[in-house]
Amino acid sequence: MNEAPAPSASPALPLVAVLLAFLSGFVDTAAFIHMKGLFVAHVTGNFVLLGAALASGEAIAGKGPEVLQLAALPVFFLAAMLTGALGARLPRILWSAALLMLAVAGASAWLGTGPWDAASAVVLIAAMGMLNAAHRLNPAMGPPFAVMTGNVAALAIRTAQIVHLAPAAPASGAEGKMLRAVIAFAAGCAGGALTQAWLGLAAVGIPALLLVAALLIKRG
Repeated sequence: MNEAPAPSASPALPLVAVLLAFLSGFVDTAAFIHMKGLFVAHVTGNFVLLGAALASGEAIAGKGPEVLQLAALPVFFLAAMLTGALGARLPRILWSAALLMLAVAGASAWLGTGPWDAASAVVLIAAMGMLNAAHRLNPAMGPPFAVMTGNVAALAIRTAQIVHLAPAAPASGAEGKMLRAVIAFAAGCAGGALTQAWLGLAAVGIPALLLVAALLIKRG
């Protein structure tokens, strides 16, 4: 008896992944500038910054983001763990993360800048933890969209093969997805930097609204 073919991945998933790469670069850059040195997506980078602050003697309690830098990884870990434990479907995870970002944007637009920014940053870290868990739970989304170093290294190796600086190898088919992710992430970084100067943390509502629009279109 012939087995039924496995269901193919939704063609919308790669497009969602490109949007999430843009969102990740945007949110990480906007939060980093606004919080004066805090990664909410690339959370392991906070340890580098914390180490540099400790070495330079600039890590003064209450004068910088050191407490949030320390808290970022546990918050990110817990958000990703709970997302995996709940086993929610991809649309539900994306909706939840988008709503958290919209809540931060709304609160920032209403309250402005203040001590509550730390709570907003924690919410953004949780949202990014959820999105990263969504990627792990749905491999069909393609290459990572929050951290680009692996994608850039893979593209560099492929380039070396194409120009005959390394032994030839067949194309994996993922190169185009990686390149789109890198470009979208870079565009998001630029957008986050520019709009943060104008809107503060409320700027994160822009990619969140784009994600909501994409989810509504996909539903329709």
